[in-house]
Amino acid sequence: MAIDPADGMVNASLLVKRFSGRNPVEYLMLDGTQPTLASIAENNGKLLASHWQDGRLRSSRRPEFLRELTAVGIIRQTPGTVDGHKAAAPGVPGNGVRDFAPGLWLHHDLAAGLARWAECRGESWKPSPLAEFVKQALAEHAGGKAPSQKGAPESAAEAFAGLVNATTLQNLRAMDQILIEGGLSFSERQQTLHARLEQKAQQRGKV
Repeated sequence: MAIDPADGMVNASLLVKRFSGRNPVEYLMLDGTQPTLASIAENNGKLLASHWQDGRLRSSRRPEFLRELTAVGIIRQTPGTVDGHKAAAPGVPGNGVRDFAPGLWLHHDLAAGLARWAECRGESWKPSPLAEFVKQALAEHAGGKAPSQKGAPESAAEAFAGLVNATTLQNLRAMDQILIEGGLSFSERQQTLHARLEQKAQQRGKV
C-alpha cells in the first residue's frame, strides 16, 4: 500500500492490483460512492455538480466526470507502469526499487471502501481483512508521525512504525539517515526502505 506523505492520497491502482478485473474507476462510478465523493469535495471547499448523481450521465460522460473529480482534489493520475521498477539513485547500492508513483491516486477517505469492494466483489456483508489493514495503515500515517525539528528532513522510516518491531524500526532509521546524507528525496528513501524490508522477508522465506 502506497500513501503519499504530502497529501495522504492512496495509490488505488496498486491497492487493487492483485484483484483481477477490478478497476478503481468502477468504484468511483458506483451510486453508493457518490455521497462520499460529494462530502470530500465539500471538505475541500468545492462542490461536485449535482447532475453527476445521475448514474447514466456518469456512464455516458465518464471522462468529464473523472476530470471534475481531479479538479476538486479527489483523484489524480500519475502516468507509468503500476508497481514497476525504478533504477537505484546514484551512489545507492542495488538494482533499484519498486516504483509506487504511477497509477490512479484517490483521497484517503475512499481507500477502505475501495479495498472492501475489491476484496469482497461488492458483497459488503463479507469481512474484509484488506479494508481493516487499510484503516489501520491510514490511522498510523495520520497519527503516528513524530514532529520533526525545524529544518530536519522528515523521517521515511516512521512510515513503517507499527508495522515492524522496534529493532527493525531502529535499523530502518539508521539506514534512512545514510540515505538522507546521500541526498535522496523522501519518496526515494521510503521506497528504498520498503525494498529492504521485502528483501529481508524473502531471505527469511528461503531459510
